[in-house]
Amino acid sequence: MNYELNVEEVSSIRRRLHFTLSGDVVGGELDRAYRDLKKRIRLPGFRPGKVPRKLLESRFGSQVQGEVAGRLIEQSYREAMSDLEVAGQPAVEEQGAIAGGNEFTFTIGVDVRPEVQVEGYKGLELTKSVVEISDDLVEAQIQNRLASKARIDEVTEDRAVGDGDYVLTELKLEADGEVVAEDAGTLVNTAGDRYSPGVEALLVGMKKDEEKTEEVTIGDETVLEQVKGKTCTATVKVLGIQAHVVPELTDELAKEFGFEDGVDAMKTQLREQLQKSAEDSARNAARVQALEKLVELNGFEVPDGMVEDQLRALMEEIKMQRAYRGEDPRSIQFSTAEQEDFRNRARFAAKASLILEGVARAESLDVTDDDIEAKIQEIAEMRGQEVEAIRGYLQSEQALPVLKDRIVEEKTLGWLLDHAKYTEAVAEDAGE
Repeated sequence: MNYELNVEEVSSIRRRLHFTLSGDVVGGELDRAYRDLKKRIRLPGFRPGKVPRKLLESRFGSQVQGEVAGRLIEQSYREAMSDLEVAGQPAVEEQGAIAGGNEFTFTIGVDVRPEVQVEGYKGLELTKSVVEISDDLVEAQIQNRLASKARIDEVTEDRAVGDGDYVLTELKLEADGEVVAEDAGTLVNTAGDRYSPGVEALLVGMKKDEEKTEEVTIGDETVLEQVKGKTCTATVKVLGIQAHVVPELTDELAKEFGFEDGVDAMKTQLREQLQKSAEDSARNAARVQALEKLVELNGFEVPDGMVEDQLRALMEEIKMQRAYRGEDPRSIQFSTAEQEDFRNRARFAAKASLILEGVARAESLDVTDDDIEAKIQEIAEMRGQEVEAIRGYLQSEQALPVLKDRIVEEKTLGWLLDHAKYTEAVAEDAGE
């Protein structure tokens, strides 16, 4: 397309593109439009393709001029935008008239990605969490696994009901002189019962065949509406006691959990896994800290289009997470406060993205073929799929550029952390 273009820099992120198309270009497009219309139009008294142009202009002139103007604007902008890093949707701000032999002028406003010169990114001063894995934390991991092997056993020894026991109970609840609930044999969980919350406290300390009558207020969390919140006279009798038994860790159980070399190896490997997880968390926290500092140090405008793109992606991700938890995606709504929070997060993400671009450009950080192959391998292992399947998907969805951007961001964040200055701090919850 033959046109004159004058780019006006309104701000660091806003451009106005002033186009001027010659009369020859406009006339040629109008001629082509009327030739096409003449072939298609059918008017009484005229053979196909023989309707005079003046008649077409009088009846369809406005429509043809609008279509030609739209086509010329679209084609001109598509060519011009190849030299701009556009962010968001363009808008036609001014538009002249279309007439054969006359110039056609129009102005398009568009946001562009700013080329940020990042300040203060070398030698960032960061706080690094140092995590020491305690024996208690390793033991908690072991107990979590042993809990999956727990069983409920009948208590045969002569002992009282304890916290966490299941008690076969003869139960009667009376309120205002009436029996509101009665069961000849109900199983009560002393760790928290969903039918008669409040009765558990009466049972703890009782022995088999023992009976007791006391006042108790039934909790509001009960599923039984007729006793919810009522203060009742409760008569309970212990018919039997069952205990939640967690097995001791043995080499055989360790093997069942996937630790073939037994208990000691299981403890060692769990400690290593916990240490790696803690270090990964500390590094992720350092990444966030680095970006927060750089966003604070570098003040610049962010195109609304970039913020909107980040906002849409964030909201879709949150909707997907909530849908995975069982919510109907069609019913998911966000409050005004949530939307404002999401917008602030999206603005931060857009700024962070531009900062990482600036650092990568300044330090000549780029993506190699080996980087791409390593990332595809990582994705395949994480999803349990073949490498070729992941590569084929990326190619079919034209997602390789997005993957490259992601790799550049990861490399840039790694570079920032590798060149940062750290003050170490022991994590307070290291042993929890």
